[in-house]
Amino acid sequence: MSRWSALRCGRALLLGLALLAGIARPAAALVELPASSGAAAGGGRERAMAAARPLELPGPRINAWGQPAPRHEFETLRAEGGSTPRHRLRIVERARGSDAHLFWPLPFRKGRAYQAELTLSAAAPVDVEVMLRRDEPPWDPYAIRTLRLGRTPQTVRLEGWALSDAPASLRVAVLGEGVDVFAGRPAVRETPGGAFGPALTQPVPDAFFGVHLMRLGQHLNWPDFDPGFVRLWDTRTTWKDLQPEPGGWNFGNAAWRRLDLYVNHVRRVGRAAQPLLVLGQTPRWASTEPDSHSPYGRGHAAPPRDTEDWRRYVRTLARRYAGRIRHWELWNEPDHSIFYRGSVERMVELARVAREELKAADPANVLVSPGLTMGQGLRWLHRFLAAGGGRHVDVIAFHWYYDSAPESLLPAIANVRQLMRQHGVADKPLWNTEGGLVCNKRLRDCSPMRLGEDEQLGLHARAMLLMWSAGVARFDYYFWEGRWPGEALLEGDFRTPTLAGRGRAEAVRWMRGARVLDAFHVGERVWVLRMQRGERRFSIVWATEPTEVRLPREWGSTRLRRLDGRAARLEGGRVVVTEAPMLLQ
Repeated sequence: MSRWSALRCGRALLLGLALLAGIARPAAALVELPASSGAAAGGGRERAMAAARPLELPGPRINAWGQPAPRHEFETLRAEGGSTPRHRLRIVERARGSDAHLFWPLPFRKGRAYQAELTLSAAAPVDVEVMLRRDEPPWDPYAIRTLRLGRTPQTVRLEGWALSDAPASLRVAVLGEGVDVFAGRPAVRETPGGAFGPALTQPVPDAFFGVHLMRLGQHLNWPDFDPGFVRLWDTRTTWKDLQPEPGGWNFGNAAWRRLDLYVNHVRRVGRAAQPLLVLGQTPRWASTEPDSHSPYGRGHAAPPRDTEDWRRYVRTLARRYAGRIRHWELWNEPDHSIFYRGSVERMVELARVAREELKAADPANVLVSPGLTMGQGLRWLHRFLAAGGGRHVDVIAFHWYYDSAPESLLPAIANVRQLMRQHGVADKPLWNTEGGLVCNKRLRDCSPMRLGEDEQLGLHARAMLLMWSAGVARFDYYFWEGRWPGEALLEGDFRTPTLAGRGRAEAVRWMRGARVLDAFHVGERVWVLRMQRGERRFSIVWATEPTEVRLPREWGSTRLRRLDGRAARLEGGRVVVTEAPMLLQ
């Protein structure tokens, strides 16, 4: 255990006496909890608007890379008649793997919202991408738009939430060559908008609580939290497994038997569970690049050579499992070349064909967009939706993993929801079809990752509460059996829940069927959800480090319940909250 972790655990042990008793004990600083998000904001709309802070920007620069670097021209044109100066960029010629962007460095702060405005034009029609982007790995945009420029000036507006304190920039990427692009002086400001919900106000359904079962066959058990969905990925049931050779279908091979096992088990044992099957993974014989590398075998990351092979595959699955599988995810993480090596436009075509065949077999079938990652997923989704992909899918999918600070999920989710609004698909559900706990080396020692008891109990609960409040309507946890303490929800006997598993199951009981009425945080430390089930209201509170709080009189809280199932009376209106959320009622 690191020295930092030891200090935290020691402090948590001392303050934990107050938590066990449910009463107050002296702490370094007492936090007064407001009764609501309105009270937490404490200033109304006028004060919030006054808080918008314009950023001072340096002059523009050129970021060029590649071997050889692209030939380009850049100059600042002299202002005339009191107008602001303009900047001219022309990409003369690119080599493969090279490019040049016009950019303005930005001093972004993690979790803050920013708006940018920039006027652009071009000497001839040309496409450009304008983005707010992190300028360190994974080089991901926080907001992005594509414009078709011409001689008439256009003003583009962007809004996004910074995912880190890393260097960032406003960027213009010219997608053509040999055309002069003109940019004016941008305006960028920090805005008071928050990324914390509640975005979904309906009761939390069974369907929110999904999971991956990776070891079915070694056991035939079922999670005690009774998941609403089971995502079939890394289960050896994709196209490459089901049709390893061209021609007919051998429904007796190992892959088909395994898929039957999963489908039948989910439907037989689960109370209302549904399977979600990932399509994807082209057989080598059907691949456009049969010798390309993939972690799953040669050729499997490339798109199919013949669309009719793909059509017959989807049709066969849809007809065989009509009424038994109704949820289908198009592809796994195509924003990474290890999973997909084709174009976005080709994926849109695969989506169109898949939708035709799935809906023909069963109009109730649901096609989920490719599940994308926090790395380059936002830019990939932007291009997919811009190419018309949103017309063919019923759900937008992302894969959000979290570390020991799951609160950092909020700006990433907010950026995706903003992009969905931009492309007119905000009415479609947003799902996290693969996510779980990972170790962030910037936050702790990962060799190996050691979690305290409150972290094991609380991290998954916090992630679920935050995702639902931020607008994620479903979360498929990866994965039930797990590989290491903290990730695994199940012991090696495939029967006994781990401490993390017990905490997650208790959180499911708190959330299932309850509505989020209000959500806010006090500083960056204390987080609060006000919820209601039936006529009964309750609060869920946690802190990123042990903190003593005074509860609002308006809540009328008299009892607390912990994620390990223990309950206690509340007296004096003060309690120490930790990384493990507690329920107050």
